[in-house]
Amino acid sequence: MQIRRTATIIIEPDSDLLATLDTSQHVKQVLSPIAFNDGKPLGAIALQRKAYTIVKGTLNSQMTISAIRQVSAAYASAKRNKHKVTKPFAFKRKSALFLVGKRGRDADFRSDGTLSIWTVGGRKKLRYTVPEVFQELFRRAKTIDSLNVIERGGKLIGRVAMTIDVPDPQGILPVGVDLNETNALVAITTDDQVLFVSGRAVKIRNQRTRKTRGRVQRKLATRKAEKRDTRSVRRLLKRLGRKQSNRTRTFAQETAKQLVRWAPKRSVLVFEDLDIPQPQKGKIRGAHCRRRLSQWPRGLILQWVRNKAEEVGIVVATVDPRYTSQNCSRCGLRGKRARHRFSCPSCGFEDHSDINAARNIRNRYTVSRDGGPLSTGPEARASAAGKPPALAVG
Repeated sequence: MQIRRTATIIIEPDSDLLATLDTSQHVKQVLSPIAFNDGKPLGAIALQRKAYTIVKGTLNSQMTISAIRQVSAAYASAKRNKHKVTKPFAFKRKSALFLVGKRGRDADFRSDGTLSIWTVGGRKKLRYTVPEVFQELFRRAKTIDSLNVIERGGKLIGRVAMTIDVPDPQGILPVGVDLNETNALVAITTDDQVLFVSGRAVKIRNQRTRKTRGRVQRKLATRKAEKRDTRSVRRLLKRLGRKQSNRTRTFAQETAKQLVRWAPKRSVLVFEDLDIPQPQKGKIRGAHCRRRLSQWPRGLILQWVRNKAEEVGIVVATVDPRYTSQNCSRCGLRGKRARHRFSCPSCGFEDHSDINAARNIRNRYTVSRDGGPLSTGPEARASAAGKPPALAVG
């Protein structure tokens, strides 16, 4: 089985390559108003027919086509994500896409450890380094398809798209995984081995950053009302936003990696199939609840778990989420949950509430896989009568 992945490399500084990025950025800026088309964005083929003669000659023909496709893809992505596009995109980041595989020869990774790449000053052989975290991906690469070079902080960063071989997914042993706000991830295997990953530290730091951003936003509003310069305040807001986003993304990646490494071979990682609406007014009632859901990195963790599991051949599955945190994992009847303690008045079972939920998730997958009826207790029968299930994210 083959999958696509992206790795990062650091390319040695070169003035001709920097000039190539500047030229590519300029070409995209010229193409952008044409692609915008008065609010009716053009597709790649229509944009090529209309604008190729305008921008040809500054880059080689293949890179010109790549720039056209990138500009068209940016508008298509905005439309797909239902973003309102009211003016042409600016394309402020200096970048250029180089095809590597059978589709083109804009760049090539040589056996001597150098990168042969086309620039506006001619073909160049440049040295590059691969960060340790991506070296395993490079060793497993079957083919290298493209290289997207960007300029960041005076450095040349390369995003390498590659195809790697991975084992076919084989899953037999179910591992129940419960995602929460405080205990970010709780997993349990068939032999009751438990993995706890706390998200408390990240949650507290994000709350502090949110409060700081609130103060800065009030300061920004005051300066706007007084018609004073707001550039420094806006820069601070962007920096705080990037810091919080990077912190959350890093935590999700590390959590996913820890789970996949901990899970036994031939596992099935089982999650709840929750359908949580966007935390927006009109969809979620209450500002406090919307704020909690917006800071819950459940989607990011699940996304990275799928990514990491695919690389090692582990299966990811989902089950019906109804009452997994309220039913007893021993008898299936309704119990009592008080924060992190769960107790069942019917059979006397007591356990950590998140472990009980993870065990319910695991058991529910096992029953559904074997074709038996789901034992969800009286609450499931109530839901069949039209009563909605409760959503617990604690």
